[in-house]
Amino acid sequence: MSGGSPITGYDLWRDDGNNGDFFRIYSVDNVLALQYLDFNVVRGRTYRYKYRARNVNGWGEFSSSSYLYASDVPSRPEPPNVLEVTNTYI
Repeated sequence: MSGGSPITGYDLWRDDGNNGDFFRIYSVDNVLALQYLDFNVVRGRTYRYKYRARNVNGWGEFSSSSYLYASDVPSRPEPPNVLEVTNTYI
């Protein structure tokens, strides 16, 4: 909720993937910049993220934590094998 004042910026915070303390990873004054790619993660860890917004009254409360698991892009599956063909199924 903006409290009647326009939002002027956002902060994005993340932990270390080991349930450690949160730290700021991104801060922006452009309210149209609502995307951020976080490349500084370790595969196999679950990271906690939270954000907050700022207006003329200062920073608002942090959001609830969201959890994201850092994984690899899945490998391509093997092509299917045709086992049997009839006039009603393959």
